Amino acid sequence: MFHTILIAIDGSPITHKVLQVGVDEAKIWRSGMHLIYVIESGWPEGDVARELTIREMEEDSDALLRSIRNEIEANGGVVTIHKKHGHAGEEIVRAAGDLNADLVIVGSVGKSQVKRMLAGSVSTYVVTHSPVTTLVVKP
Repeated sequence: MFHTILIAIDGSPITHKVLQVGVDEAKIWRSGMHLIYVIESGWPEGDVARELTIREMEEDSDALLRSIRNEIEANGGVVTIHKKHGHAGEEIVRAAGDLNADLVIVGSVGKSQVKRMLAGSVSTYVVTHSPVTTLVVKP
């Protein structure tokens, strides 16, 4: 039923649970597996703190993605990595369409209600806008 699965990860504490659900689903359905990691943009241009933060996020994401790829490949799996910049929800939905994904898997990090009202929720955005079935993994 699911031929292409897109798994959205962000390095938060729930990442490994989201990844495990995605790997399990890919095995069950014998699906192609894609990981997406989005580095949020929208920081003020020219800000030194912005540049340092983005550089750190790039390095952290590279290390995380390399580790995940190695783990999946060591277990006989195949995964395609996609690293994007922008609004996480928009980039995940766009990638789902571009890849003709059948299933999108995202995590819900359980933000507080106030924080969610102010910042919004990536998982809520993806569920609302995704053109395909979306699975939200709870902590």
